[in-house]
Amino acid sequence: MKSFKYLLCTGLLFLIIFSLVVPTTILANDPSSLYTMYINGQEIGIVRFPARALAIYDRIEKGLRGRFDEEVFIDFDVYFKEIAAGSRQVTNESILAKAIEKAIDVRVNAYAVSINGTKVFYVDSLQDAEWIFQEIKAPYIKKIEEKEDTQLEDVTIKEEITYDEVVVSQSDIMTREEAMEILLNGTEGYKEYEVQKGDSLWDIAHRNGVSISDLQRANPEIENDIIQPGDIIKIGQQEKLLTVLTKEQTEYTKEIPFETEVKEDKNLEKGKTKVIQEGEKGEKKITALVTREDGQETAREIISEEVVKEPVKRIEAKGTKEKPRPQPTPSRSSNKSSSKSSSKKVPAPSKKGNVTGSDIANYALKFVGYPYKWGTAGPNTFDCSGFTYYVYKQFGIDLGTTGSVAQRKVGRKVSKSELKPGDIVCFTSPSASGHVGIYIGNGNMVHASGKKSGVKISNINSGSYPKRYVTSRRIID
Repeated sequence: MKSFKYLLCTGLLFLIIFSLVVPTTILANDPSSLYTMYINGQEIGIVRFPARALAIYDRIEKGLRGRFDEEVFIDFDVYFKEIAAGSRQVTNESILAKAIEKAIDVRVNAYAVSINGTKVFYVDSLQDAEWIFQEIKAPYIKKIEEKEDTQLEDVTIKEEITYDEVVVSQSDIMTREEAMEILLNGTEGYKEYEVQKGDSLWDIAHRNGVSISDLQRANPEIENDIIQPGDIIKIGQQEKLLTVLTKEQTEYTKEIPFETEVKEDKNLEKGKTKVIQEGEKGEKKITALVTREDGQETAREIISEEVVKEPVKRIEAKGTKEKPRPQPTPSRSSNKSSSKSSSKKVPAPSKKGNVTGSDIANYALKFVGYPYKWGTAGPNTFDCSGFTYYVYKQFGIDLGTTGSVAQRKVGRKVSKSELKPGDIVCFTSPSASGHVGIYIGNGNMVHASGKKSGVKISNINSGSYPKRYVTSRRIID
């Protein structure tokens, strides 16, 4: 500040000395001489009377000082050079006044705003500079405050911002809005690109997200849009100046996956599984510190975790029981011998309580080879529904009917995909009576098939059985 006051005093002293040493021809208004007026090395105009020009200068300077409320500083160096009268014309005083006003450098106190050590702009006051950066941060603060279960911890500018008090030309000072425009949009820089074979201006503009007019403006030496491989093209690009750094504490819930435990089950056939207990996912509440740059998450630090719901383990049974081996269907030649062997009655099962479907299936297999006889229900000959009725009867379970059609309603219905050993499978037949058998697993059933083959094992997914399938009934759960 003192240096500028000193400079002002020096300038006034210069004017006094100038008035003492100016040639007498100037003061005498010698009509044969004209003078070129200079301010700070800049030619202002041609005058006949330097004293008159200095008076105009003083009036304009005084007016400029009156426009500003704060203290202003004017650097001046006014001098005149004599020229021949006939070579130039005298400048009109109104034109001279405008040129003087334009040439006077009015300097004021201001603040230089620097980013990472580079001056970016000047503003009137420190309050203006701080207001600008608060406005830059405001949208990010608002966005975080509008979120549920989120609390703003900090918002800063990632780059180093400094404010320095300076004295600059008043014309260099920006308004708040002009400064914000620079900070939000960045500054325009250029990168260089070497033209490759097959390139066109359109291709280069499209790849770099700029217009052809932008390329032409940055490369005025290009004529008629003609470019050659090896040419260097300048491509404009915005250089980002600021990064808004935010930190927010947020709470949210996250699922906890459940575990699966597998237990061996000797009552379940190998290759089969059964769900004993369904699994349920748990839930935990998480508190985290989230860091974002310009709204984009860059880091997440977990502060705490709290389990609000424990997961429930899924428990599955895995079968270890050996599968029953299907017995071959007896041939015609063996019917006589099997008929003879069937004269020996299969003993009733000893197990009566806690009977399983597998118990039913295993017992039914003992009758493979027994002869078929319509209308009979054992113990030595069977028809289809008589066979199912007899097998279940040996375990103390009364199906209530020996009719194949009526057995379609016993127990409860199960889908074909849910079949288990011991279930009754029901079909249509060429006669009106229908057909039934006992499911033994792996797509097989044991049944009293007919006169030719007697009691045998058949696959329910082969032959005509898929088309004839009606329903399946479960007697034992």
